[in-house]
Amino acid sequence: MAGKGRLAKLGAALLLCASLLMPGAAGAAGAAPSGAAASCGTGAHGLRLSAMKDTGAPHMQAVQFLSGSIGRAAGNGFMVGTSDGGCHWQAIYNTGKLSFSQMEFLTNSVGYVLAKTSAEKQNTLLKTTNGGSSYTWVPTGQYGFDRIDFINEQTGFGFTRAFTFKTTNGGKTWTKLATPPNSRYVHFVTESKGWDITVLATGGYIVKRTVDGGLHWTDSLKVQADGSYGGAIYGNDPADVWVLLYGGSGMSQTSYSLYHTTDAGAHWKQVISNSTAGGGPAPGPKIAPGKLPGPAGRPNDMAVIGRKAAFLLAGSGALDRLQFGRSLDNGGTWSNLASGPPGFEGKLSFVSESTGYLAVTSGGPGSGVYKTVDGGKMWKNVFLLPEAE
Repeated sequence: MAGKGRLAKLGAALLLCASLLMPGAAGAAGAAPSGAAASCGTGAHGLRLSAMKDTGAPHMQAVQFLSGSIGRAAGNGFMVGTSDGGCHWQAIYNTGKLSFSQMEFLTNSVGYVLAKTSAEKQNTLLKTTNGGSSYTWVPTGQYGFDRIDFINEQTGFGFTRAFTFKTTNGGKTWTKLATPPNSRYVHFVTESKGWDITVLATGGYIVKRTVDGGLHWTDSLKVQADGSYGGAIYGNDPADVWVLLYGGSGMSQTSYSLYHTTDAGAHWKQVISNSTAGGGPAPGPKIAPGKLPGPAGRPNDMAVIGRKAAFLLAGSGALDRLQFGRSLDNGGTWSNLASGPPGFEGKLSFVSESTGYLAVTSGGPGSGVYKTVDGGKMWKNVFLLPEAE
């Protein structure tokens, strides 16, 4: 879950440090000298990345920025980092032995990651205290988490498709939380306040809310749909969240809806209703075609900046470029922008209403990391994935 407000604040504080070099990496990308704009590197920045042997050529799988300057991108065997907003990059981890799917750095040194040791195995939870150059194993029992979300170094959540687990001691032990039957996505904003998407056997969804750490859940939003295909929840304010619900898919098209609340679920607004010929009707009430359009394709990722802005990335194999939409007034209005970088899958990490990063994860020409400084209107490539060794 990229672009979180608490990470952006931590990253901003890091800029006060005397050195912005990534810990554990040998100073290949220090702070840019004067005249940095003219000396920014381009392309692969001289790096050659080692891919995991059973996963094909190097490709991006995760991105996280702590501030407008400090960030990382990772993939199937490597992790790279920048401390000057993408002008220069260095290899932080480049052994080809870990395939990273998610990064949760809390500071520039301390973070947790989900990674595989082979394509066939489940995710392993790992912790680093030196910026990502080395890791220690964090036991999670028989479960391989699909997602993680750490509030601080000791307290965090691990999610599988059906279960939610919580640790309060940095992963030494985990407790399974009580979640509603048929839960498909859980998102905790604080230790006690969280949201849940439950699918109905007859089709459709119920969005539920807890304020006591999962001991009790109350219905907040019920959405009719022809099927129950899942969804996702985004936001870093417990009373202000965005809920993405999927409809069907077909002919390289996916139907979906996006709902938003600003008052802890007392009221909901449907921001997007994206019905398609191939995927059928979008979840929710019947909306006239084109009245509440979203970015074309299947939603890939969202990034939310407090009660200010929300960004949605989508893509499709039938389209040669990623699609992008946004709200800059906390859901008051929504606009879809011109097509973004080449590709059909990606991950977002926004640190403000204007500055954000996008990792193209679908591979192919143009795959790498892109930056925007105008809220997604324009994207500039700052790291182009090099060819395999």
